[in-house]
Amino acid sequence: MIQVLVESKTNLIQSITITGHANSGPDGQDLVCAAVSSIATGALNALDQMTAHQASLVYQEKPEAKIQITVSKNTSELQFLLKMLMIQLKTLEHTQKKYIQIQEV
Repeated sequence: MIQVLVESKTNLIQSITITGHANSGPDGQDLVCAAVSSIATGALNALDQMTAHQASLVYQEKPEAKIQITVSKNTSELQFLLKMLMIQLKTLEHTQKKYIQIQEV
């Protein structure tokens, strides 16, 4: 199962960590994993290009899949992109609860 941990403080997202694998299909055919990877990779690219130095970005495939975004300088543009990422992940979670779980703290 893919786990998404969202840490917020005073309604501002401070970090998003995505770990694990969906295991919704055979390797190379796991559509839930592919969806999360596409959503998260697109978000990382946008964050890197539009909000440089406002967040630490980690993309790791091995030994365990992990994507981590940690806010270092909060701006409205950064929060907009993070909230857009969360809307996409929550939409996927709504239809694929067996394979992705989002926890907000």
